Amino acid sequence: MHILQGVRDTDVPWRHATELLSRLASDDVVLTLVKDGDHRLSRPEEFERLEAAIAGIIDGEDAPKS
Repeated sequence: MHILQGVRDTDVPWRHATELLSRLASDDVVLTLVKDGDHRLSRPEEFERLEAAIAGIIDGEDAPKS
């Protein structure tokens, strides 16, 4: 799982993402906080982060290191 969260999100505070992370049973979770990102994360550079996260999941790059 890869969570992308904007720190400037006024609808879903970034601390909710960190709380969720602490409650997930799996260790296979990546949290990316976008310091100047808002709720939409809709700027071109944010789409690039999303695409990289999806590619990492598909390629297994986000898998835990043994």
